Amino acid sequence: MRTARQYVLLIGMFLAVPLAALLVVPSVPSGYRAFQDQNDPTSPIVFIILVVVMTGAMLVLIKRARRGLLKALLMGALGVGLFSIGSLFLLLAGQGEALSLGFGLAMAAGVLTLMYKYPRWYVVNAAGLIIGAGAALVLGITLGILPSLILLTVMAMYDAISVYVTKHMLTLAEGVGDLGLPIVLVVPGRHGTDLAQLDLKDRSKDAEREMMLMGLGDAVIPSVLVVSAAANLPPVSGAGWPWPAMSVALLTLVAVTIGLAALMLLISKGRPQAGLPFLNGSAIIGYALSYLLVYQDLGFGFA
Repeated sequence: MRTARQYVLLIGMFLAVPLAALLVVPSVPSGYRAFQDQNDPTSPIVFIILVVVMTGAMLVLIKRARRGLLKALLMGALGVGLFSIGSLFLLLAGQGEALSLGFGLAMAAGVLTLMYKYPRWYVVNAAGLIIGAGAALVLGITLGILPSLILLTVMAMYDAISVYVTKHMLTLAEGVGDLGLPIVLVVPGRHGTDLAQLDLKDRSKDAEREMMLMGLGDAVIPSVLVVSAAANLPPVSGAGWPWPAMSVALLTLVAVTIGLAALMLLISKGRPQAGLPFLNGSAIIGYALSYLLVYQDLGFGFA
């Protein structure tokens, strides 16, 4: 049986990704973008192709029993991500380049060391939340509203196909579950679980059955639209709302939370579910309704 504590922890970790990213948005310089044209509708294709290629490569390594190589590659990618995010956050805080790069290097080394020596569920989750918040921030401020909507729509369809039709996402989740890497957010159950001591290598039947998992991408992808609304919508509202862009972002996040609650209800029945159709769908609907409420026009921020 899953417990209420598990659901609360999973929802809390999920919400930590967009909320942490939103806190940083006001400090991001207006010219900071990964793509020259933030409204280019082809921009999300780069990210989507990257996801498909990486998923395929991981499945090949899993089927060929090359999990050691897979873990090494993912640890390397994790280190690069932690270094980049740590450096970026300090640069945005107004620190010098040398100090920012040093901090990024120290954070990457420290987190990877903790994961290697103490592969506890909360250590792995903490690393995942740092990566998730950084990814949501960079993608959200880089992609305008229309590209963000395209990304969410395509990724929701891909997630549904990969879980319900080809089922390769389930194979991937099982394959990486033993690696102790922040690809999934993990909340353990009761059996063998002193919460301060549970190791992700605990694969007893009771522990495995009660463990709750959610892909890190399920938290990142809907957060992109939330961050994009805060970063890219105009700051002036005809309806007189204070902080209109942030208002739309927070109302969109409320809608995502409702979608998350519906997803948790289905998960409680014991069947694996594709998360992005629920989460991205609620994000898109929430964004449309909140934009109409705040800005009172049909432009939806596409321009």
